[in-house]
Amino acid sequence: MENKLFDFIAIDFETANSSMGSACSMGLAFVRNNEIVDTRYYLIKPPLLEFDVSNIEIHGITPEMVKGAPTFDKVWLEIEEIVNNNILVAHNARFDMSVLKCCLEFYHFPIPNIKYVCSIPISSRVCKKVGTSLIERAGFLGIEYNNAHNSLEDAKVCATLVIETIRLDNQRLKTQPRDFEKFCATYSNITIYDLGLLEPQRTFTKKSKYAGKRIAISEIAATTDSIDTLSPFYNKTFVFTGDLKGIPRKVAMQKVVDKGGLLKSTVNKDLNFLVLGIQDLKLVGEDGMSSKERTAKTLISKGASIKILCEDEFLAML
Repeated sequence: MENKLFDFIAIDFETANSSMGSACSMGLAFVRNNEIVDTRYYLIKPPLLEFDVSNIEIHGITPEMVKGAPTFDKVWLEIEEIVNNNILVAHNARFDMSVLKCCLEFYHFPIPNIKYVCSIPISSRVCKKVGTSLIERAGFLGIEYNNAHNSLEDAKVCATLVIETIRLDNQRLKTQPRDFEKFCATYSNITIYDLGLLEPQRTFTKKSKYAGKRIAISEIAATTDSIDTLSPFYNKTFVFTGDLKGIPRKVAMQKVVDKGGLLKSTVNKDLNFLVLGIQDLKLVGEDGMSSKERTAKTLISKGASIKILCEDEFLAML
């Protein structure tokens, strides 16, 4: 496909688990002159093959299906130039754009100057007194939708929803047909956002973006009877601080215990490992450090042998 500008590109992700950095599939629908002119579909191997049963029940993708698939960084290198030159549209865009940004951050890509729009306020121009879900709005407009939660099908239906909305609104106004850009400019409630300014949702937990802070150590017990005593985790103590991007924090804690490690809630001179995640800037100081990280560094300066691990180092250790 030639790298030309499109009216927009509809995008949809599915994830392996509650972490937004666990993309396991992506669908793209390319729209030019109010028509879908091309599509792409990717299975994606997430950083760890940790799939929640509830996610599998929704989209049907299993760990076995993505074992040989490319990781997100390989997929991004293939689509980066096309995506960067076009506006993205997603249904409930905060979810899909959060997945995109978390995946880009995990693989250390610079956040591009991508613009995006949510199809919910767009389709609200013609979907009156209808629920906001994609399946409800597609049904209201008579759009065929046979495979919900397949990311390619969702992207195509999202694109068709926008195309049909523009067509019907042009018809209603009896005006010269408007393209996507002019349509968006017509209505003040349709906002074009900048991916770089998005504070992404990092997990599905609605109560807090930093759900890992609420996990009690007492909730984590070994799920295996055979623990490798030669594992680098065996009898080593771990403390977590902040929210991880590539793996839900509870999953990470479970893996430590299953490999013979010991979880602690506080940092002291006898701690072996402190795993650093992303901090809620509203809760930490200007230096961005949590109290756990600050304590660990103070103890290290006094001779403690605590090792501080970033997320990449921790995943490599796993």
